[in-house]
Amino acid sequence: MSRLKIVHYFIITCFIIIILNLFYLQFIKSGQFRRLDLANRIRLIPQPGSRGAILDRNGLVLVDNRPSFNLYLLREEEKPKKELFAKLSSVLGIKEEMLQKNYQKKYSFGFLPVLLAQDIGRSHAVVIEELKSKFPQLFIQIAPRRMYREGAFACHLLGYVSKIDSWRLEQFKGYGYKPKDEVGFGGVEEFYDYLLHPEDGGMQVEVDHRGRISRVLGVKEGKRGADIFLTIDLRIQRIAENALNGKTGAVVILDPRNGEILGLCSFPEFNPSLFVQSSPVIRTLLNDPDAPLFNRAVSGTFPAGSIFKMIVAAAGLETKTIDAKTAFFCRGAYRIGNRQFQCWKEHGRVDLIKGLAASCNVFFYNLGLLLGPAKINQFALKFGLGRPCTVDLPAEAQGKLPYSFTPFEVPARFRGGAVALGDLLRTGFTRRLRRKTSWFDGDTANFAIGQGEVLVTPLQAARMAAVFANGGRLIQPHLLRAIKKESSILKVKFKNPKVLPLRQSTLNIINQGLHQAVCRSEGTAHILSSLKVDVAGKTGTAQVTGGSSHSWFVGYFPKDNPRFVICVLLEHGGSGYNACLVTKEIIQKMLEEGII
Repeated sequence: MSRLKIVHYFIITCFIIIILNLFYLQFIKSGQFRRLDLANRIRLIPQPGSRGAILDRNGLVLVDNRPSFNLYLLREEEKPKKELFAKLSSVLGIKEEMLQKNYQKKYSFGFLPVLLAQDIGRSHAVVIEELKSKFPQLFIQIAPRRMYREGAFACHLLGYVSKIDSWRLEQFKGYGYKPKDEVGFGGVEEFYDYLLHPEDGGMQVEVDHRGRISRVLGVKEGKRGADIFLTIDLRIQRIAENALNGKTGAVVILDPRNGEILGLCSFPEFNPSLFVQSSPVIRTLLNDPDAPLFNRAVSGTFPAGSIFKMIVAAAGLETKTIDAKTAFFCRGAYRIGNRQFQCWKEHGRVDLIKGLAASCNVFFYNLGLLLGPAKINQFALKFGLGRPCTVDLPAEAQGKLPYSFTPFEVPARFRGGAVALGDLLRTGFTRRLRRKTSWFDGDTANFAIGQGEVLVTPLQAARMAAVFANGGRLIQPHLLRAIKKESSILKVKFKNPKVLPLRQSTLNIINQGLHQAVCRSEGTAHILSSLKVDVAGKTGTAQVTGGSSHSWFVGYFPKDNPRFVICVLLEHGGSGYNACLVTKEIIQKMLEEGII
């Protein structure tokens, strides 16, 4: 009897455990199992939104999107049969091994469908749709793909899109960016990515036990990013690029009245579509010694050469060190200590206007020594050199200005106040402390003609010339003109130009010298005098170590009512005359098309 009781109690205990376990599973854990069931039965298929378009000032489309057909495979409990990959390989022309590799590489992302092939083409998509009767787990999704309508056109200005990298993902993870997102790299694609970036949607579907779609439960449409209108004029941009084609350098054309950039190009160029398609040519671009991905107009710094003489002239007039009648005699060279500083020819008696027109080095050697490097540096800073223009493009260089002090002297403008590290680095203070060298008169002579340590970007040079074109205002160059979000258009306003403390007489004298450089027979830009528009400007031949000189021209037109400032830089292009040839071609085409 005792044994029967033990068995009886054992059976009762087992039933109690089973009942308690059933209660636990049915009531306490039911919510978790319901969620697991939904996760296994309901799938979310991402629906990417489209990136905003980029348009020029007149509404002409520069960058947009096109429909792309992507092939997905819904997950099943069992692995897809080899027959499926063999059939897809014959249809798409992609090796079976590559399709299987794509499947295995992307299988680990939860319950998401597996992307087998991207941008397969409309004809292939139609054939895949016909195969769905035999392979129902296949489906085609239409996704927007970035389209650059004119290949390499305006590539440095526009930038390109590609898969987000780990650094950007870490920086922007708080703004809704995901590992598979496409983001902008370079140009306005990067700078205004937060405007252009879309908001993704999705489709919620119910699947059976084999992973086949049985019905659609809901759809959330992806939202398009904002369209942006640039200040660029498509006609001017095309003219500038055609004139620069085949030459290493940069062209900047802007409106001196408000800082709107009308054209900006750099050469060599690249095709942004290569990055959208992940082309193997990308590696070649990255290793190209000519650096086609480098934006010389904004990121490149070059010796200023004689275009810097405009600032030295302004410093001389404003400090009353000289006036319009002050003259020096040029014998083709100027001796400082034991060294002869050369001029490019013998000019005889030279006043300021002739000094600018004929680009006489000797005149500016004399003026530079009278001014001293501190005053030259002070005026260069006023004209925006040695610091970024804060243009709405990434990776802008700040250029470089030297300063005149011994290792143990502190510049007068720093005395009695905190010294900013950035200002010290810009002036070369740390370099002189390290080298324990002093500043010599020869350094001042080089400084006065834009040689030595003076480095500027083409954009800074154009901004500098704009001061003389607009009556003494330092503009902020910019590219964004308006933003279109859904049906509303918001016009963008930038801060008003900074008015520089320059006398009108100073501007008039220098403008006269810049005009004489074109209309005077001995002027260095005389080749531009044949144009049917009055041009004023300054050439520059910037010497560099171990190569040909850089060729510069900066100027504005029409002279009496300037609406355009142009800067042309030809890297290792030789004499400034060569930059004038490119300038002439650009202005002539603008006249022919009725832009001027």
